[in-house]
Amino acid sequence: MRFGLRELVFLLVLLGLPVAAYFFVFAPTNAQIEQVRKENLIKKGKLDQLQLARHIEDIGVEIDKLVQAIDLFEAKLPAAKEVEVIQQEVWQLATRRGLNQRSFRPDKTIASTSYSEKPIHMEISGDFKGFYGFLLDLERLSRITRIHDLELEKQKDNEGFVNAKFTLTIYFEPPKPKNTPIARAAG
Repeated sequence: MRFGLRELVFLLVLLGLPVAAYFFVFAPTNAQIEQVRKENLIKKGKLDQLQLARHIEDIGVEIDKLVQAIDLFEAKLPAAKEVEVIQQEVWQLATRRGLNQRSFRPDKTIASTSYSEKPIHMEISGDFKGFYGFLLDLERLSRITRIHDLELEKQKDNEGFVNAKFTLTIYFEPPKPKNTPIARAAG
């Protein structure tokens, strides 16, 4: 048997067919199958969540519990006019713990639809135990607050004394708009 150009071309076409089939048929089909598997996993997860929700005996009772939890958090949000009172409380807590307040600068209020934030940039110094007690006092406040951007450094000349820079955020209810039907009916 003679092996010429015609047979070589036939052999190359014969070998190239499976390679072309892989790239043009099998690879895209495998990608589609994988995509369908991912979508099925997501749908199965949602079905599992629905099955859990179905086992809740009384949805109304669960909703009432959630409403009570929301009311509890809203009760911890002071009205906008009470923010100055809370700032004064924080100032007094630091003084009561023997801390020196180097800086107490309220920043602009950050408003959203359900709550507002009043950041206060503070710099205080004093005994570490006093600072720790101050943090515990802040935690015991009946209002929701948060400390972030805390920088604490040991004083070089006084053993056991620290300088602290941080931002204290007080969360509160935003003022109600005066032109809404609810505000007009209440007023």
